Amino acid sequence: MKLLNFGMLIAFIVISLMFAWLAFSTGGVDFNVYYAAARVTLAGGNPYDYGQLTAEIISVSEINNPYYYAPWFTWAVLPFGLLPFPVARGFWWIINVLLWFLGLFNLGRLIPWPEIGWKRWIAYTFVTILFAWTTWGFDQVGILIFFLLTIALVAVEQKKPVATGVCLALLLFKPNITIIPVTAILAWLIVRKTWKPIVVTVITTVGMLAVSLIITPDWYLSLFQIDKLTGLFYKFGTSSSPGVARYNTTLLDWLAAYNISGMTAIILYILVILLCLAFLARSIRRSNSIIPMTAVALLVNFAIAPYTLSYDYPALAITLFHANDLSITRPSLKYGRMALNLLVMAGLFVGDTISYRYWIVITIAALMAFRYYVSRVKRPDGTRE
Repeated sequence: MKLLNFGMLIAFIVISLMFAWLAFSTGGVDFNVYYAAARVTLAGGNPYDYGQLTAEIISVSEINNPYYYAPWFTWAVLPFGLLPFPVARGFWWIINVLLWFLGLFNLGRLIPWPEIGWKRWIAYTFVTILFAWTTWGFDQVGILIFFLLTIALVAVEQKKPVATGVCLALLLFKPNITIIPVTAILAWLIVRKTWKPIVVTVITTVGMLAVSLIITPDWYLSLFQIDKLTGLFYKFGTSSSPGVARYNTTLLDWLAAYNISGMTAIILYILVILLCLAFLARSIRRSNSIIPMTAVALLVNFAIAPYTLSYDYPALAITLFHANDLSITRPSLKYGRMALNLLVMAGLFVGDTISYRYWIVITIAALMAFRYYVSRVKRPDGTRE
């Protein structure tokens, strides 16, 4: 057994590094924007002003997108702007690989599934292929969000209000992905009258915004430039004019992929929003632990977010692990759970655009529903599964 455990650990590391290198060598989309934002800021400019940003972007890449992230993310990437672009991207890749492994380590502290050994290394390999590979390939920040979120959750469980509040504030650097889970965590803390992390979150966020206005006054006015809205729906070319339409991974994009649009799609979207928020409110009130509530919050977030892509999904590893973290004795239920996990992975291979990867959210939701059902199934001795 020790040999099997060690062998699967080595296999997990090797496979992860292979996928990471494949993503680095064949991918590369968004780091050029972070790099350009750092260069503009180092020169005393405003990275949110597309006119200042675009010249830096097209000097290193043909991918030309606006910059949306909060100022404290810009501060974090400033050191990359001091390096040549290929070297900076290499360091970005190394950091993201390390953050993924550290995030999985934190996840193991939060959710004891599966037990340490070959099963856990298989599970880690599973989520690496499912989530991390895409994020590495797009040079995106989903792994950073996953890492910060695991730190925040560990800090909540260890009753460390300063670490909790700082991490929650930092997570707001990409609010379209983090506003729902961060708000849900704060609401969960409010219901339990745990005020210190909330105060730290507010003070940290306000403080960082104040500093950003000192460094770059009126930077926020550039957020109202037309490129910010256009960039959500179209990719820009080197001429800075809108090019091909952008595919997103949202409910509306998924419906459109199956030719469901117009008022029908909007009604379905509203119904899903109401249903998801009701489940989230229930979870905030009733969850005794932060982990089940966060698992629901993340699922709700990616189910109803108006703008997200599948490279933002790494944090869903928390939901996936929680959905599987239940002891099952009946073989039929074990096979059912295994089948649902395979369907989650199958979401990577459905359709010809990134919009179809919303199937990952749907199948994880089915897995969560399965967990809820199994937890109420009684064993022959009268106890629950």
